[in-house]
Amino acid sequence: MARKVISLEKRGGAPLLVLQRIMRMVPDRDKGDRRLQRLLAFRLQHDGEAATCEYLMRHIRRYIRRPQPRGFYNFIVQGHEAQATTDNFQGSDPDPPGAA
Repeated sequence: MARKVISLEKRGGAPLLVLQRIMRMVPDRDKGDRRLQRLLAFRLQHDGEAATCEYLMRHIRRYIRRPQPRGFYNFIVQGHEAQATTDNFQGSDPDPPGAA
């Protein structure tokens, strides 16, 4: 299977300006992360600017609440796995039966 990697260097014009505008929202220490830039460029290409901004803001809020030493890209990618497991428990009672 051929794997396509979004080349940021070849992007120009309006898509590059929109990506730069979105990258301003990213934490400063992660602005140079090429994997994060490619992820956001992919989201922009498929979802558009408004949905990508909403996606990024949701993850930034979670990142601020649970600061971790790993990079923001890793937080986003690995966060989907953790979020899926915690969403299963939100609807159930967290206390065991018979708890006071």
